[in-house]
Amino acid sequence: MATSPPQVSLDEIREEVADLETPEERIGYLIELGQTLPDLPVEYQTEIFRVLGCQSMVWVVPEMQDKQLYFRGTSDAPMVRGLVAILISAYSGRSPREILDFPIESLFEELRLKSFMTPMRSNGLYSMVQRIQAIARESLAASGEALEVAVAIGKSHSDVPEISLATCREDFPILAQRISGGHPLVYLDNAASSQRPSSVIDCMSEVYQTHYANVHRSGHDLAVSTTVAMEAARESLRRFIHASSSDEIIFTPGTTASINLVARSWGDANLQKGDEILLTELEHHSNIVPWQQLAARTGAVIRWLPVGDDFLLDMDSLPKWLSNRTRLVSFSAVSNVLGTINPVREIVAAGHKVGARVLVDAAQAVPHGSVDAISWDADWIVFSGHKMLGPTGIGVLYGKRSVLESMPPFLGGGNMIKSVTKNGFEPADLPHRFEAGTAPIVEAIAMKPAVEYLERVGSDRILAHERKLARRAMDGLVKIPGLRILGPDIQAKTGVLSFVVDRIHPDQIGQYLNAVGIAIRVGHHCAMPLHERFGLPASARASFYLYNTVEEVDSFVDAVARSVRLGAGSRNG
Repeated sequence: MATSPPQVSLDEIREEVADLETPEERIGYLIELGQTLPDLPVEYQTEIFRVLGCQSMVWVVPEMQDKQLYFRGTSDAPMVRGLVAILISAYSGRSPREILDFPIESLFEELRLKSFMTPMRSNGLYSMVQRIQAIARESLAASGEALEVAVAIGKSHSDVPEISLATCREDFPILAQRISGGHPLVYLDNAASSQRPSSVIDCMSEVYQTHYANVHRSGHDLAVSTTVAMEAARESLRRFIHASSSDEIIFTPGTTASINLVARSWGDANLQKGDEILLTELEHHSNIVPWQQLAARTGAVIRWLPVGDDFLLDMDSLPKWLSNRTRLVSFSAVSNVLGTINPVREIVAAGHKVGARVLVDAAQAVPHGSVDAISWDADWIVFSGHKMLGPTGIGVLYGKRSVLESMPPFLGGGNMIKSVTKNGFEPADLPHRFEAGTAPIVEAIAMKPAVEYLERVGSDRILAHERKLARRAMDGLVKIPGLRILGPDIQAKTGVLSFVVDRIHPDQIGQYLNAVGIAIRVGHHCAMPLHERFGLPASARASFYLYNTVEEVDSFVDAVARSVRLGAGSRNG
């Protein structure tokens, strides 16, 4: 297919649009501009060249000549053909790097057409830009030229005052209530689920009251506003975990769903009899059962990296458990029972050294802002919103682009397709290929104020505050006869504090604390193999977070001491 210059130059488009005053005039011009596109031969109107679009069919065909890229394209929608014409005028005849550096959003803002530059699937413009930029990146890679990926490591709210830990309780309405006979609520079950600040609650209410609509489908104003808000939340999460692209951020119902997605998609496609999966004895059931199910389906074998008596992973034995049969390593960044912070980079590197893929369960790490996708180098990272000030029913699967693109879709249906015929379907591009059906729209949008709140407090301050509280609690608890704390030294853990008391069931302690307004967790905490490792049926767990206070810690320690005395008295009686 011979290249040719655009029918209308970018300067001519700028000149024409400058005289148009109303949206109706600009839409009319787009229709006229679309008529200038030369016909695209039918043999190029195929799936390989089609761009994701919901209400229109769009094709973009690249060709490289003399180290410059040229494009031809068309659409079955007259107005969209005009948008195609603008992109061809903007991008054709440029080098791949010039394409990546071209300020396309500024151009559409100048043309007063930026409303089309939203992540909607109705007109395909956003996807067209993504496709052209992807072609440019691939061309650079093919030529051997290094492509620098700009990643915003810094916080985006440096100009906003920090949130004071001393006064932040005022931001959490639920903490002001009194329960259990008038006792003030002392909420120490944060490892199970955090509370939400007013900014998150207000965000959800605002969406429902002002601009709720389904996303990535319709082209009306409400749908555009909601889609933009959802994609802004996706970008905030990308920034928060230092990922390279928002396309690598997949919205899921939570950590459990994310792990199951990987097990069903990548696992079913890649594992077979005799392959090995390495887990650790620290894992939550969500990071055990999906792999047990995968092993049952495929004949793979699960191996276990042990936990030492010091409550740390036995890293010296790690090489023993890895081999050329190891296809997957999956482990938690932080233990939900012990608070143990695991050496993520070391484990990921060891897994990659034997050719395994590595998944990190970061559900207990994200509340402290301690997740770094690039430096960790994991293939997948999974976490939930409800543990990091966000809503329930929303989570994230981060994956390296190359890994995600190699995975077949797991769930089928709306939004995850590019096209469907009676004979089959073509999956959508990332991230949509793994987001079948209507997304948890409002929950996803509300992740943005949750992330912003954590950024304004600061991850270092959160962890330091938790450790201060945990240390104070440990100093008080060790004075209680028969009480044993589970977990490593405070500098090797987060603010999770689990304990047991000789001859007193944890449930008895939990019930007593609940009667005086203190909420903790008792049981096996969805980590039965870990409790079995230490010969325990259950434990009691207090988990501290940014809004807890020293006074609450003291109340907690006093209440535990009273519950133990009560239990000891009932035995003696």
